[in-house]
Amino acid sequence: IILSSIDHAHYSGAMEGNTMEQIGGTLSATYKAMASNVQRSMQMAASMNAMMEQYLCRSVDINTFVQGFQSDGSEISVQITLNNQSHLPIPGCTLSLSLASPEDQKSIPFEMECESRPSLNLIPENKVELKKRDPNVLQKGFTLAPGKLQWTVTLEVKQMRPCNGKIEISFPSIGTRRMLSVQHIFGVYLIHRCQRTWVKQHQEKIGLSVAVSFDGGFLRSFFKVPHEDGIVPGSAFKLSVAGHTILLAVKSVNGPDVWVLVHMLGARFPKEEIVEEILLEMDMYSRGFIKLYNPIGAMPKEQ
Repeated sequence: IILSSIDHAHYSGAMEGNTMEQIGGTLSATYKAMASNVQRSMQMAASMNAMMEQYLCRSVDINTFVQGFQSDGSEISVQITLNNQSHLPIPGCTLSLSLASPEDQKSIPFEMECESRPSLNLIPENKVELKKRDPNVLQKGFTLAPGKLQWTVTLEVKQMRPCNGKIEISFPSIGTRRMLSVQHIFGVYLIHRCQRTWVKQHQEKIGLSVAVSFDGGFLRSFFKVPHEDGIVPGSAFKLSVAGHTILLAVKSVNGPDVWVLVHMLGARFPKEEIVEEILLEMDMYSRGFIKLYNPIGAMPKEQ
């Protein structure tokens, strides 16, 4: 078979075109495979980062213990415990505390003083950072190692109202460096700010009053009644707050229930909502005490 020069040129061009198309197709497939692999790698890395972040956040446990001082004042003590339950240290942590209204979440002003703190290797702050530091920040630039750390702070709250406290620890993600946080909400109640006393025999004349009942074990624990003394009619519990005193005079004892008459002492009476709030808080604490120490007694009775 004899090919003319024209046929030969046409044949060679077709061969070159097919080869370029094959190379282009191969390169396109290679790029697509590479892009797919990169995308899968990125998705896998993002998934691993998300899993690590969830693991760290779930491993950080925050607990608080709130108690008042044995004085009629505006100060309370808060013990804060951080527990890193993972096996990994968490660097770059910041610990802060804030107070807010339970109704509208508006910030409530307070003053904070740290009474005790753990020994930590801190990241030093420069003068600019110190000036800009948030007054709600309790500790900054520390590493939360596996195990527990504890702080004790005194809070002075001028407003005579219950509020919600929030403990927040924030730290950068190991993989993405974005900030993560773990929060813990706790209650700061009026009853924490009451001076609590118990008298074997009160001499007050009880006029118009309201009868309420509380668990006897709770009253003994809450008012620190000596074990050798009995809670009997004629004895009384006193709650002093903001210059006022609420007298809970024991009227009768019926099994674990102690009935008391609520009476106000002094020339100035506290606001009615303050008294109601304190009694509600006492009832809440009493029910919690029963569930903790007498779970059978806390079960609802059959009708």
